[in-house]
Amino acid sequence: MTVGREPTVDTLHPLARRALAGLEPYIPGRSAEEVTARYGIREPSKLGSNENPLGLSPRARGALIAALDRIHHYPDPDCSELKRLIAGRLGVTPANLCLANGVDNVLTCLGLAFLDPGDRCVVAAPTYTAYASRALLLGAMPVEVPLTAWRVDVDAMAAAADGAKALIVCNPNNPTGTIVGQPDIDRLLARVSQSTLVVLDEAYAEWVDDPAFPDGPTLARRHDNLVVLRTFSKIYGLAGLRVGYAVASPGLVACMERVREPFAVDRLAQAAAEAVLGDDDYLRSAFENNRAGRAFLGRAFAEMNLESLPSQANFVLVNLGRPAADVAEQLLPRGVIIRPGALWKLPTWARVTVGTAGDNIRLVSALADVLGRPRPAPGG
Repeated sequence: MTVGREPTVDTLHPLARRALAGLEPYIPGRSAEEVTARYGIREPSKLGSNENPLGLSPRARGALIAALDRIHHYPDPDCSELKRLIAGRLGVTPANLCLANGVDNVLTCLGLAFLDPGDRCVVAAPTYTAYASRALLLGAMPVEVPLTAWRVDVDAMAAAADGAKALIVCNPNNPTGTIVGQPDIDRLLARVSQSTLVVLDEAYAEWVDDPAFPDGPTLARRHDNLVVLRTFSKIYGLAGLRVGYAVASPGLVACMERVREPFAVDRLAQAAAEAVLGDDDYLRSAFENNRAGRAFLGRAFAEMNLESLPSQANFVLVNLGRPAADVAEQLLPRGVIIRPGALWKLPTWARVTVGTAGDNIRLVSALADVLGRPRPAPGG
């Protein structure tokens, strides 16, 4: 179905674009600072925004300090060194890369470069809400295709994409954590017309341990209508600096570069991203912490008789059996932040970020108290 509301400007400034009336503002997860100020909890467990709980990479910290002395200079507008490092890591060329201020900014560039008013943009439901919002803002029409058994239905997506300008798949999907494997991606790309832009948002790709997960950057080299998105906000631990990028054919990248604002990635962000790419110890620790924590949460939720979805990301979607927004509020004074699912029209579900071992135990204990369930054993 096509999402959106009939435009009205009753509550907007009279000079506002009519497209704004159809937008639901994005409401980010609660910040640690908010919970600290409200409840006096110095170190809350922030498990609502899918951040890396290990904090900043030591190499990135050193690079940030070193970069401060040149902060009065504009950054490299082309991110030349960062592109070179990413290209070497992914087996592409710098001409295959477009860098911007986080994946959200990359999505804006994609919309500005390729979506005209009235174009159809196919998205899954539920998925990351920014896809539909960007389309609506540009006057395009998001077309939602429901998940099947909590997974992206590639055949239904391909059918809906007939005549569409764009199709976006979040892989792993946010908020479910489920993936589309290589055979299904191959089938999708074979069925979708070359006149439809296919976008694979792989923001959580580095957390995946399923061998069926496709190699997006390699696919982007083979398909001229494919764009793969990656970010430094997740496993690389740079959510606060905003660095995201697209991998695509040079022709698609050139279109995005035409609409990307100058100096989209600031000097500190470039320095930190360049450094963390080489911090293999940090990345390995983050991956292993996530894999262990994800398994622990799955076992703990099962012991509490709570349904949860097997995830390949750094979060788990769990059914709390009651309004999740109420549960989330009751967890705050216990120092735990989670993400209730009303955003995705899943009112009893919550998305829980995998934290440190201590964060995860704190969450499970607090959740058991709020829900009146027995506390699982510490070993899960």
